Amino acid sequence: MSKETVDEAIDIYVTERMAKGKQRAITHFLACLYLKQQSWEIADSMRRVQGLTRYYIDLTKVTLNPFKGPELAWLASVMNIAVYATVLISLEEQRLLGIALLSGTLVNAGYLIHCIARKWCELHVMLAIYDEIVQITDHELEGLA
Repeated sequence: MSKETVDEAIDIYVTERMAKGKQRAITHFLACLYLKQQSWEIADSMRRVQGLTRYYIDLTKVTLNPFKGPELAWLASVMNIAVYATVLISLEEQRLLGIALLSGTLVNAGYLIHCIARKWCELHVMLAIYDEIVQITDHELEGLA
């Protein structure tokens, strides 16, 4: 069984799980695995699915911190602009510019928080789905033994 088939089966489960529920996703996932190989290859393919899914779990856990991406640079930029805007607000002739900069900075900070929360939620959902795949393959391997 090739890595592409294993990846395809995992992708089928993730897509179906998010769109149509757990039972339908399990059915399509197992059908994909059982129909694409010979009967003596099934246990080996289940082990490959487990291994690749555990790799995905580890990779997702590494990227779980939302500030390990471009969000950290974005946060630093927002903070620098906010400091500059407060300095401008303290100057009488630049107060209007400072207010405009600070309000834009606050909007960007709110959007940054929204993006971080959405990324964090999506990563936790993916971890839960990958954990389900490991449980399904464990159950199937017990049934094959």
